[in-house]
Amino acid sequence: MRHWFWILMITLGLQAQDARIQILGTTDMHGHVLAEDAFSLQPMNQGWAKVTTLIRRQQALNPNTILVDCGDTLQGEPLNYVRNVLRRDLPEPSVAIMNALGYSAMAVGNHDYDFGLEVLRDVVKQAKFPLLSANTLEDKGGTGFQPYAMVVVAGVRVALVGFTTPGVPGMVEPDHYAGLTFQDIVSSARKLVPRLREQEKADLVIALLHSGLGAVDGREGDENAALRLADQVPGFDAIFIGHSHQAIQMEHKGIPILQAQPFGRSLAVLDLDLRQEKGRWRVMATSGRLVKPDDATPSDPEVLRLTADLRSATDRYLDTAATNLLVDLDSRWSRMEDTPLMQLIHQVQRQATGAQLSAAASPGPRLFIPKGPTSVRQFYALAPYESQVAKIRITGDQLKRYLEHGARHYLLSWQPELYNREVPFYNYDMVDGVSYALDLGKPAGGRVRSLSYLGQPVKPEQSFTLAITTYRLRGGGGYMAAIGYTGAPDLVTRASQRNLILDYVLSRPTLNPAPTNTWRTVPFLDRERVLNLAR
Repeated sequence: MRHWFWILMITLGLQAQDARIQILGTTDMHGHVLAEDAFSLQPMNQGWAKVTTLIRRQQALNPNTILVDCGDTLQGEPLNYVRNVLRRDLPEPSVAIMNALGYSAMAVGNHDYDFGLEVLRDVVKQAKFPLLSANTLEDKGGTGFQPYAMVVVAGVRVALVGFTTPGVPGMVEPDHYAGLTFQDIVSSARKLVPRLREQEKADLVIALLHSGLGAVDGREGDENAALRLADQVPGFDAIFIGHSHQAIQMEHKGIPILQAQPFGRSLAVLDLDLRQEKGRWRVMATSGRLVKPDDATPSDPEVLRLTADLRSATDRYLDTAATNLLVDLDSRWSRMEDTPLMQLIHQVQRQATGAQLSAAASPGPRLFIPKGPTSVRQFYALAPYESQVAKIRITGDQLKRYLEHGARHYLLSWQPELYNREVPFYNYDMVDGVSYALDLGKPAGGRVRSLSYLGQPVKPEQSFTLAITTYRLRGGGGYMAAIGYTGAPDLVTRASQRNLILDYVLSRPTLNPAPTNTWRTVPFLDRERVLNLAR
């Protein structure tokens, strides 16, 4: 009798086996390495140096760990510009760190195209892990990147499937993705997931999306599609996402959806408890969370060693003397009145393009460059992205619609809140070269008053040239759709907006941009209220 009992127990043991797998996710690192702000040099609990410490701690808790990243890794910090433009001989910093940590895969993000395909393809060669994008196809046929990677951990076959937001053409210079097309994420997944399950015999299928949550009832081609993916494509066990810079830990239809905070401000951790029965693994339970570095989290010494040469080169570049400012450049007031800071940006854009008018957003709510000697580091902060400047032709009617679209940034003047959170500061453009007022006592769409050019009222049919960033030109902030612009620009600068600003500043021993005071709000906004709302 005992003989048959032990045979039964051994048989059951062969049929049922438990395992716990841990998946750690980063996203939108944007080249942040040190635990500090690159411009103010103030300490911050972020960056590869600190998040690597968290990763190593989690790996020590469970050796059955998979490391993944959801993209926007190659652009953002001055470190990235120096490496990708000035010092291509040095290793790409994030990739060097990810190689050392043993990452299994990274989804390609839209900003990973910012320095062009040559840089991106070079990074693919450097990486000891695949860069994934199942919905990126070559025009001549075939996939632009490896669609998925299969890894085996604790005897479990795990398929990691990468996707890139199909909004890349609206965010990246056309020559930086030439020869590639970006399909809808959900449509691509519907074709691939059954093959991974049935032919590749994947036990788990994990999605790595450079795409935000979006909506369950979203449409094909949506920029953000994670919820629609979880809702409409069966077969995923978990979804790691990026792109929207939000902290997300949720479930939809029982599928965990995790997004770490950007810049290494948190690490996404997902535990999957599995049971093998009759040769197949099933997920029994999941537990997801975000782990944040704090003041006590030490910087990882290997990260510091791997990036030392590039950080030294970057500091030399950023610490280059710029100009002697004769006036403070203070962004706090730039959304309530004309300021020297915004005048500097407008002057640069108009000079670079020869346009009559210039449209630009405030570079941030709390940027400050004090008068006196300055460095490249301070001015770099005004335009950290790689957008160029374009000159387009618009009518007076389109100009008014452009201003009305931007004026949605404000709520009604008597409301407790001043700013409309659905229109962030970087999507509120002010226009220089014309005079106008924004009546905040009126509803959005009817706020522009006294619009004039050279002292004369602007006529709807009148023609103007307008300098804008290529981010706007490609659809950023919805301005081109709002004014019905479908034309081609007269020109696009070769240099980025940032480098145009730096060229302008470095060519002048002193700098004193003066406000023209040609626009205002009605009523005037007092500074105390703006400060209180910014806290």
